[in-house]
Order: sequence, then C-alpha cells, then structure tokens
Amino acid sequence: MSYCFNPDCSKPDDPLNFGQLVCRHCGTELLLKNRYRGVKRLGKGGFCQIIEVDDSGIHKVLKMLLVNYPKVIDLFKREAEVLTLLYHPGIPRVELDSYFTFRTKEKVEPLHCIVMEKIEGLNLKEWQTNQNNQPIPEELAINWLKQLVKILQELHKSKYFHRDIKPENIMLKPDGQLALIDFNAVREITDTYLAKVGVGRDITQIGSKGYIPPEQVMRKAVPQSDFFALGRTFVHLLTGIHPLDLDEDPETDKLIWRNYAPQISSYLADLIDWLMAPTPRRRPQNTGVVLQLLKEIEYLIKNENNLGFGKLINTFKFLKLFNRKDNQNPYLIKLNSVRFQIGLVALLLLGIVTWRLVSSQIAIALNDRGVEHYEDGGIGIAAAWHDIKQAVELNPNDSVAIYNWGALCEQLGNFDCAREKYQIAAQSGVAAAYNQLARLYIIHYKNDAVALNLLWQGLALNEDGIDVKYSLLKNLGWVRLKQQRYDEAKKHLQDAIKLDSDRASAYCLLAQVKEAQKDIKDSLVHWENCRKYADMKNPDEDNWMSIAEQRLRDKK
Repeated sequence: MSYCFNPDCSKPDDPLNFGQLVCRHCGTELLLKNRYRGVKRLGKGGFCQIIEVDDSGIHKVLKMLLVNYPKVIDLFKREAEVLTLLYHPGIPRVELDSYFTFRTKEKVEPLHCIVMEKIEGLNLKEWQTNQNNQPIPEELAINWLKQLVKILQELHKSKYFHRDIKPENIMLKPDGQLALIDFNAVREITDTYLAKVGVGRDITQIGSKGYIPPEQVMRKAVPQSDFFALGRTFVHLLTGIHPLDLDEDPETDKLIWRNYAPQISSYLADLIDWLMAPTPRRRPQNTGVVLQLLKEIEYLIKNENNLGFGKLINTFKFLKLFNRKDNQNPYLIKLNSVRFQIGLVALLLLGIVTWRLVSSQIAIALNDRGVEHYEDGGIGIAAAWHDIKQAVELNPNDSVAIYNWGALCEQLGNFDCAREKYQIAAQSGVAAAYNQLARLYIIHYKNDAVALNLLWQGLALNEDGIDVKYSLLKNLGWVRLKQQRYDEAKKHLQDAIKLDSDRASAYCLLAQVKEAQKDIKDSLVHWENCRKYADMKNPDEDNWMSIAEQRLRDKK
C-alpha cells in the first residue's frame, strides 16, 4: 500500500478527505520532513489518523490530527509536550523534535503530527478478545495492576493525569510488560486547573463510557480520577464483562461485579472497589498507597494459611498484656488481652468451652494482632485491616475494634468510612472515638459546632486515660482558637499541658493563641516547645513544626 498527497488521486482512503492520506492508485509515497516514510496505515483513533512510519530504519507511529478545532489542537499539542517529558518503559517515547505541522496543496489549514515510539503487541481489549473474554487470574491481575500504578506514579509525579484509562489504551508487549498509550486526554495539575475544578468550568469532558468517573462527567477530573478508570478496567479484565453490562446497586451506585470474579481474594476485590469509590476523596490519595497495599495483599495471599485459625490459637500463648488507658498510640487501641493456655485450646477442641465465649477472646486477639501489624511495619496496614475487620466480624459489638477500623480508614484517607466507624464506636462509649470524630469535623468537614459537641460528650465520659483526655482538651482548645475565643482556648490547652507536658500539639496551638492575642514573646516560648516535642509522623504536628521553625527563624 502506498501513500500520497497528490490532489489528483482518484480514490483516497481517507473518508474525511484531509490530506489524501492513502491512495491505491498513485505511486507517490508519504514522506514527511524528508525523514518519516510511510509504511502502513494502522487505523484511526479519535480525530487522528495513525500511520506506521520508517525513521532511518526504526519503525515508529505517526499520529496525524485530521481536524482544526482549537480545543482538539490544544489537547494534541499537550500530548506531545507531556510525552517529551516522561521517561518510562511503559510510556511511548517522544523526542523533542517529533511534533510538527505541514500543509498540503488542497488544504489551507496545517495538519498537526506527532511521531512516537511504536509499542509492539496488542492492546488489552484485543488480547482479551483473543482469550474469548476469559477472566484473568488473580496473580496476573496483581502483576498488571502494579505495572500500571507505577506508570501512573511517573505520570502523577510529573503533575499530569491521563483521564482515559481503559483496556484499549493499555498495550501488552511481547515481553509481558504493559504500556499506557493515547495521552491525548492528559491534563496538567496546576493551581489554575484545580481552581477551575473547584467551580466546575472550562474543563473539557473526556473519557470513555463505562470507565469515566462521575466527577469527570461533570468536568471536574483530578488525579484520583485515574484510579476510578483503572478500577473499572480491572473489573472488565477480572470478569470478562464490560462495565456497562454490569448492574449497579441502586442504593450505593456501586458496581455489582464480585460474583463474576470468584477467582480473586477479598483483599484484591476490596482494593478494586476502593479505587472505584464514587468520589475522589474516598479513593486512595496517591499511587504510593496503592503500591504498598498491593505488596501487602501479595503477602496475605501467599501466607493466608499461616494467618488462619490454627496459628491464631497458638498466638494466644504469646499475647502481651496491654493497659488500654496507658496506650500512647494516637490512632489504634489495644485491648487487655487474655493470655490463653494450652488447656483452653484443648477444652475448645473437646467442645467444653462454648464458641461464643471463645470467639470474643479471638476477636480481642485479632484486634491486638492488627495493632501490632500496624505498629511494627512489616506486612503493615493491609494485615492490620485484615485482622481488625475479622475481629469485628467475629464480635460485631467490639467497639474498640470498630474504632480501630475507623482509624485505619482515616490513615488511608477514606474519611467517610472513618466517620461511620467512629460514630458506631462513640455510641458504644469509646471516648477516643469522640475525639477522632471531632478531629475529622475540625479538619475535613469544617464544622466546628459538631466538633465542639462531640468533644464535650467525650469529656463527659470521664475517661481515665491521660492520652485520650489530653487529645480531647487539645482539640477543644483548637476549636475555640478557630472561633477566636482565645481565653477559653488558652485554658483548655493549658489543662492539656498539665496532663502531659512532653507532647507538642497543645504547645503548637497555644503559640497560635498567643500570637492572636499579640503576645509575641510568650508565643515564641510555646513555638520552641512545639518544635522540641513535635513528632513528624503526626501530620498535624509536622505541619505546626514547620510554622514553629519559621517563627523562630524570624525571631533571629
């Protein structure tokens, strides 16, 4: 097949008649910039003609834009700009001089072109069709998901997001590695863009039905929108069914798909559902979280037998006694575990001890082991989630395990989940749940009145634990500071410091109270203590420590 731009060609193979792209009746070859020689037409995508070209013996892909709509041209140019900046084996390489325009005799407007690396292989839609749409196994799904998240990590790190992830835009190369293609919809993350998202204007709607997230339909796409499309893509791959052909739960709008993917574990299914949460703030907040969870899911799947009931019974002999009120972890709580002896296990096996009695103790042990997983690192938060969720399933009335479940939701950035679990735990009288719930309302829901009411309720429980009471008083001072009721804020914060003078948060907030009261000398004393005791692992204190550093530098 040959290519030409001769206006006398009688039967062009270009239905839009832009540039007489293909002609079977003339011998003129496509040669652009005296460099790119046409090899064969690969097809069309969107507004583009896709042609394979020879660049000094190296086969590449040339995308030629067939329209001259300003917004489409802007998107096309952005694709070229982005791809020249990215260096990743899963992203087509574009050289700096690979974007150009040219004119034909019959068209006044220039035609825009990009030349990029040719990714060999099939896209995943073609691949799955060749597999008779058979669902992929879990091991392959995890492998592919890790590869794609690493590609997105590179894209998001460069302040871009894709906006059109689907099986057709993922290439499976001969070596088994994946590549993400078609960056025509890519968008840069800028302050201007985020401001536009905030008011929902001037953002081009792009995406594919069945994969496009709700906010993108409303022209409010953000980086977490890529996670939704990625989740929908894996639903398609894991079930062999297009997302549009699956039902949705009318109450939650969640896709009903798990029963079509019996080959995967609940761990992976939970992650896929999390990726597809209805709003961006309820999805993973970055690629690092997803990669860490995938690592831990692999561990859990590999060692599932070792995490079962048999090992659980054995762990009772080694559980340590923890005093709940002295626990200093600001998020998770350990219960007072019972140290089981082999005799109890024997009695259980003989049926002398009832399952109801033992199941509550197993729930306690699961909760404590989940806290240990969280605190010790290792298999980390996914294992903690597994154990604590099992604890609640064994004993739905275990309010501390429910609280811990909420704390894990908060750590993962799923604040609605955290609020739901904290509310249940608070109704059962867990003072720490009132505190953490109030903190959510202070920081994430911006409702000081609700936060204040929750804090007073928490204090009314007369919780003996110093750690919880300190946090309640500190947060009470925080709300009063925001309300500009400085004397009350100062009193609550000073009461917190009396309980524990080696913690930073109350000092950091008291420094801000003193600043608001124009007492700069006293504020610097508190900023010094804020810096001295701040824990960088605590997000609030890490932020306040930066302010403290600045204030103390300014003093000098």
